[in-house]
Amino acid sequence: AEAAEGGGNNTDDVQGGGGGGEPLGVKIRACTEGNGGHAAFASILWSAPASGVSFYEALQQVPVDVLLLFGGDDPWCTEAVGKRMHVTLASRHNGGACRFVTLKNVGHCPNHEAPTAVSQVLIPWLNADGSEERRVVPLDSLREIQEPWGEVVIREISIEESESLGLIDRVVSSMVG
Repeated sequence: AEAAEGGGNNTDDVQGGGGGGEPLGVKIRACTEGNGGHAAFASILWSAPASGVSFYEALQQVPVDVLLLFGGDDPWCTEAVGKRMHVTLASRHNGGACRFVTLKNVGHCPNHEAPTAVSQVLIPWLNADGSEERRVVPLDSLREIQEPWGEVVIREISIEESESLGLIDRVVSSMVG
């Protein structure tokens, strides 16, 4: 209830660009309240992709190294979705690196909510020289970062942890693709 009312450090606290001063969560929710809003969101979640290729099948084709950086409190792109993406990307046959990092106390827009923490993870990744170095470069796992509004904990999730999704998380994450 606190998050829905704008309390706490989550996406509702992020001010959307473009003025108006309304929290991001209020703006996103408003999209669902008009005619057809719920149907539009439902179609995004449960419709077959127009291309005939699922989200996870498309991930298999990504030819570059990937850093998944998720807000740990994101209500839409949950950790279960990130874990499934991590497993899918790690199983590619192109040799590309893939790492998965969560930011505790951060919601759907990490780069806006926790720019200091995002840069602490992103800069070493970007400065790494190629896939082999990106697989091992320290990304400040379990490091606490102080943002102006509070503390963020950076945590890397291993491929072994990602592979151990429970039944409910497998079902929920399958709704994405």
